[in-house]
Amino acid sequence: MASKPRSGFTLSRFFREARPGRSIRVYRDKEVIYLQQHPADAIFYIKRGVVKLTIQDKRRRRHAVLAILTKGAFFGEGCLLPAARRMSTATSIGSSTIARVGKAAFRDAIEREPVLAALFIRYLISQAVLFKMDLADHRLNAGAGERRLARILLAYSSFARKSATGPSPHPFSQTTLAAIVGTTRSRVNGFMTKFRRQGYVRYNGGLEVDAERLTAFLQG
Repeated sequence: MASKPRSGFTLSRFFREARPGRSIRVYRDKEVIYLQQHPADAIFYIKRGVVKLTIQDKRRRRHAVLAILTKGAFFGEGCLLPAARRMSTATSIGSSTIARVGKAAFRDAIEREPVLAALFIRYLISQAVLFKMDLADHRLNAGAGERRLARILLAYSSFARKSATGPSPHPFSQTTLAAIVGTTRSRVNGFMTKFRRQGYVRYNGGLEVDAERLTAFLQG
């Protein structure tokens, strides 16, 4: 029987509550949270920090960065599929506080709490929309790499606002950014130089992102 929806219920509130089947852990910089091809037995939520998702093709000895996730993001949701295995490797960038909910416990919560199910579906749809926008940019626009880097920097600025006041050390190296964008480190360096000249970013004891200007750039 479904429980009565709770007033002010949010995804972050759900992951803060102490319940069976869930735990919270602090991961160190570069510590692996789970590995590609391992059994998928839980879903994760970032309470604080940054997580990198990477995929590797061992036959061709190649790897790619799929996403950089910040506070408020889910990952590992593929565990909800039957007999699921991890499609990527999740690694903490810097210190990260991660909430873990076992597959069975999360499925049970979704079935009992319609509000949680609706919020989770809304989140998945928003991620699918972002993925399609990114794919369209990559296929259709000559400046796709530049625009993708701009979106990554906007995500970083959101993380910085939620984590601290003032400028923060940039958690992503240009090598990592190049892997996410799908280009070379030298091109990322050129994009960053251009963004600095146009006032989209500043270096003042750390990286500062002018989210308003960068958003205007993305909107054309």
